[in-house]
Amino acid sequence: MEATPGAACNLWVDGHNILYADVTLSTRAPEPTNWNKVGTQYKHVAQRKVAFPGHAAIGSDHAIVEATCSKNTGYLTVSLYFFGDRVDDTPTGYKKLLRFVDDFVPKQTKKFGCTT
Repeated sequence: MEATPGAACNLWVDGHNILYADVTLSTRAPEPTNWNKVGTQYKHVAQRKVAFPGHAAIGSDHAIVEATCSKNTGYLTVSLYFFGDRVDDTPTGYKKLLRFVDDFVPKQTKKFGCTT
């Protein structure tokens, strides 16, 4: 079985886990997805507009992202979990994680050869 390119990372500050990120590159076209239902088990999650080609369901403490590749028919899946007292657990709290997604995901698509 061929390994799937990807990475995972836990970010800890002063002994507290504040962010977990999981990135996976798929070289095939994505499956149809109802983005309004993705991640509904998390608080305040909804489909959100992102600053790159793709789709995302983002809440105050969780994000599931599918970034479209421009170099092939593939896509990059990014799952993020935000922990701790910095989480704004309100209906507008997703904005903090959205800013991170809009910065982080394009860098990962380049790193994994998904975009230029």
